[in-house]
Amino acid sequence: MSTPKVALLRCPAATSEEAITARTQEAIAMVGGLRERLAGRRKIVIKPNIGIDRVRLTQGRQTELTEPAVVEGVIRALREVTEAEIIIGDAPTDDTANELYAKLGYTEMAARYDGVRMADFGRGPFVEVEVPGEPLQFSRYWLHHELAEADACVSVAKMKAHRSLGCTLCIKNLFGLTPWRIYGQPRVYLHDRLIRLPRVQVDITRYFAPSLCIVDGIMTANHGEWHGTPVETGVLLAGDNAVSTDSVGMQVMGFNPLGDYPDHPHWYRRNSILLAHQAGLGIADPAGIEVLGEDPAAVRQPFEVQPYGEGNTAREQELRAGVRCVEEYQEHRERYVEQYAGRYLTFRDGELLWDAPDMLTTQSLEKERAGDWKEAPQFTIRAVPLAQEIERLQSYATGG
Repeated sequence: MSTPKVALLRCPAATSEEAITARTQEAIAMVGGLRERLAGRRKIVIKPNIGIDRVRLTQGRQTELTEPAVVEGVIRALREVTEAEIIIGDAPTDDTANELYAKLGYTEMAARYDGVRMADFGRGPFVEVEVPGEPLQFSRYWLHHELAEADACVSVAKMKAHRSLGCTLCIKNLFGLTPWRIYGQPRVYLHDRLIRLPRVQVDITRYFAPSLCIVDGIMTANHGEWHGTPVETGVLLAGDNAVSTDSVGMQVMGFNPLGDYPDHPHWYRRNSILLAHQAGLGIADPAGIEVLGEDPAAVRQPFEVQPYGEGNTAREQELRAGVRCVEEYQEHRERYVEQYAGRYLTFRDGELLWDAPDMLTTQSLEKERAGDWKEAPQFTIRAVPLAQEIERLQSYATGG
């Protein structure tokens, strides 16, 4: 594996939109090799962070969603090296895609370029795709059919703290491509209360293998991914590998990219960037990454994530209770499949609470029957015969 490159440039919030676009192009050019990585590609997906209708400006810049001017810089950089079709989109969990795209200016932007269009990846038709190699959690996922047809991907993330995961950068950004109409709103089957989320992110990153990774760190959100504290970090990152780009992003945020649960900021879950490093998807160790431009220490803006829930002791108890649920399902799988084949089974403390035909119904039942978080279910799984199981259930025994 060649040494990954990450360009790190200053870009204050006061920078004009045209200059932000140019600065993005400059960062991509510094990394180089884009023409070679995209050679022969026919359909490229650009995935910005447009997850919900949270158009929140601070000093005139997006605080929680990707700055559109950054995406325009990506489009221009791509058009310098390829004539492939370019599709820009997300799968907003509030089902506002077209309105949100227009509000942010993406629809108008896409119309300025040949072969560029917007898509709502939260609306079907969906197809099931297989994760290559050795997936960490699921061997197959449902995605919008155009994502399955694409042969290249660009992750254009927003730098934010994340209460559950510590931070959200390029790897977490790709998780937003999973459809909430299948996995629940907001993707609660994958964004579960146990161990799935960071491992699913690694699977999704393995599937898409982004050819280019961008982080909008101009105006950022501290303390949380939504309703966080606005912070002008004033940087742009571009890299040729998602793991390494996120590693540099974590360093800018004052986090250790090789750190893990239960240390700050990973109070609640494993570090997905470290898991991806360990899975061989890239290098997270700062010593193995070539950083171009600024030194991460010179532009560091320390972020902070408060402990999630009632602390690590309660979290360990929750994980152990979840394991009992998994063991109950595995021990009595044949009976459950015979009675509930294809349905979603929801457990707490090793007992079946209810079954439902899909995740949206499962969520409705939880709202009706769980009074508060202390009564919330711990584990949901679709009942299928062992030969059809797509989840690595053994992962629960090892704690993720």
